[in-house]
This record gives sequence, structure tokens and C-alpha cells, in this order.
Amino acid sequence: MSGPFRHTRRAMLATAAALCLPGAVRSAFAATRRSLIDVHHHWHSRDLARAWGMDAPDPAWAIDRSLAAMDESGIVTAMLSVTSPGVWNSHDGEASIRLARLCNEGMAQTVRDHRSRFGFFASLALPMVAASVAELGYSLDQLKADGVGLLSSYDGKYLGDASFAPVFEELNHRHAVVYVHPALPQCCGEVLPGVDATAFEEPSDTTRAIESLLVSGALARWNNISFIFAHGGGTLPFVADRILSVVATSDAPQKEYLSSLNLRAALARLYFDSASVVNPAAFAALMNFTTPDRVLFGSDFPYHAVGAAVGGLRAMEQRFGLSLSDMQSIEYACAQRLLLLHA
Repeated sequence: MSGPFRHTRRAMLATAAALCLPGAVRSAFAATRRSLIDVHHHWHSRDLARAWGMDAPDPAWAIDRSLAAMDESGIVTAMLSVTSPGVWNSHDGEASIRLARLCNEGMAQTVRDHRSRFGFFASLALPMVAASVAELGYSLDQLKADGVGLLSSYDGKYLGDASFAPVFEELNHRHAVVYVHPALPQCCGEVLPGVDATAFEEPSDTTRAIESLLVSGALARWNNISFIFAHGGGTLPFVADRILSVVATSDAPQKEYLSSLNLRAALARLYFDSASVVNPAAFAALMNFTTPDRVLFGSDFPYHAVGAAVGGLRAMEQRFGLSLSDMQSIEYACAQRLLLLHA
């Protein structure tokens, strides 16, 4: 990715702080709108569609639809990522490695084609650890990815699994941003027949991933990584105290990292996006668990309407009486602060 591109997107992110002011927004946006950075914005391709057994990419997604939705809702920059089931195919590891490369180069090309409007989180073919270390290096160094996008679990292994340690060691060394999206858990995809797993099991899988990282000591040990968890951290805000009480009294192998102080400090460093939590009960739980400077706007495009995500967030900001600085933090400043480190 060329130097001028990086400078252009850095400039866009750097000026995001002014975008809440009338007249500072580019002509594509209404001058009265505050603008946003969307960290939960999915990307599709024909290669992904074929890997997922589809005849064509998701008809709800196309680059022109993405840009139109962004323009209509005042989103300045969107961070692209591959959604579940991701690039991993347990029946063909080599094909998964190739698909990760195709997706990362495809997202990088989208970024080049639409300067300043997009960034991306690179996909990895976990649990192929050596290949994933190589791919994250290529994506961050050559493609200039803004971070790495992971799923909550891979073939029943959660992110704190000891076999994944070389990947996280490299991410920690690079002070990387890691965006975690839920997967359909291997254990529990059809617990209730006729109930879509996205309703309950995927949010729970996010929480399992966080618990796995806690139990393994990974969150405390690899504290240079900035983790962003999708959908408000799943069920974490509701069950965090239960998890802390169980982990702190466990006989986990990484016991030296598991003091009550370390556990709470590790959870306090996490970031969350607002996708699917812009309703009173969920938003209240998230605000009670963390602070606005740890929450980033996410739309979950194309699976949720961008306008509804923005409207829901603004309604919650008003309902809970957030200050202007807190609203700005969620809408763009937190993302700006994290992503400028890598722009």
C-alpha cells in the first residue's frame, strides 16, 4: 500500500475530531450530522462465497451499497473484516491459507480503490499457527492492515488455547489491534432446534473466548494487544463477576497471572463495539461494565442496516444522558485513537 494512501487515511482519521462541527463534514454528508468511524463492517468476495458453498457473494453486500449506506449515515471510515465462518476450512488447511491471502489482498485493494473511506482487519487461517504468524506479518507490513480480525473459536479451540501462543506473542510484539468476532461454536450450534445460533450461542461464544483468554493468563501476559470484542462483548457484561470469581479460585496453569487485581485490570483494558447492543437493557449493562472511552461504534453491515445502528446508538446516548465527549468517544474518537497508532 503506497505511502500517499497511508498519509491520506491518517489525515482523514486525524480530522475526524472536527467532523462533529457544522460545515466540517465533506460534501457527501449533511452538515448537521456528527460523523462516525465504523469498526464492524463486513466485506465479501466471490472467493469467500465459493468457500462457503454459495453461488455468488451475499447479495446484500456490494461496495457501492456499502459506500451509499456510509454516506447516508455519516460514516467517514469503515473497517472491513471477514465475518463468520471466516476463512478456515478444517478439511483443507492449505486452501484456508490461500483464502486468507486472497481475502486480505482483496480488502487491501478495496482500501486502495477508495482512499480514506476504508481500513481493514486481516484474516488468519487459524488454527494453522505458523501460516497465521506469516500472514499477519505480510498483512501488517506489506498490505498495511490496521489490525487482525479473529473469530472467537476455531474447531472448538478458543483464543486462549496454548497452541495459539505464537500468534499472540507476535501480535503483542507488534502492539496490534485485534478485532474478535463471534463464531458458531462447535459445541452448541443446534442446542435448540429451530433457533438460529446467532440469537444466543454466538454472543456466548464471544464470552467463552474472553474467559479462555483470562484463564490462560493471555490477557494479562500479552497486554500490548488492543482487543476489540464485537457485539458489546457478548454476554460478558452480565456474567463477568461470576467468571472472575471462578477463575480466581481455579487451578489454572497460569496462576501467577490470575490474581483478582490482574483479572480486573485485564478486563478493564478491553474494547467493545456497539453492534447489537443499542437497546436499553444491553446498553445499560455495557455502560455499567465499562466506560464510554472503551466502546466503539459498529454497524454489522450488511447484516444490519447502518441507519438503524446509528439511530439506535444516538437514542441510547440521549437516553443515558452521555456527555458530548462521551458520545464523540463512542462515535469516532476511540477508534481514531486506536487506529492512528497503525495508520
